[in-house]
Amino acid sequence: MDYAALLFDPAYSIFGVDAVLTLADTAGAQVSLVVIDKTGGLPIGPNVEIGTVVPGAVLRASALADNGVDRDALDEATIAFNGKSWRIASYYPKPVPSGEANGEIVLVLESVDG
Repeated sequence: MDYAALLFDPAYSIFGVDAVLTLADTAGAQVSLVVIDKTGGLPIGPNVEIGTVVPGAVLRASALADNGVDRDALDEATIAFNGKSWRIASYYPKPVPSGEANGEIVLVLESVDG
């Protein structure tokens, strides 16, 4: 199954917003991406029914690879979208059956705008 064509292409074209990722370890290199805004809250924790809700965003793992960005470069990076800037506090993969590289990366965010 081609998750990119069947699932992610339509979802990101409908729900995606333009974002600018600024990497912390490369003198401020910036990368343009499309993310799905989840700043209204992502459930985090071992039991999502009683887990903590935190702001987040989701991006395609292939978007990082296409831009030559290693996932480890997300540590302490910032991302701006929908008029607000965020620090990437942590992230984790959301793989599809064909692997992590074909899935998404969930970003857990902290506001830097105050």
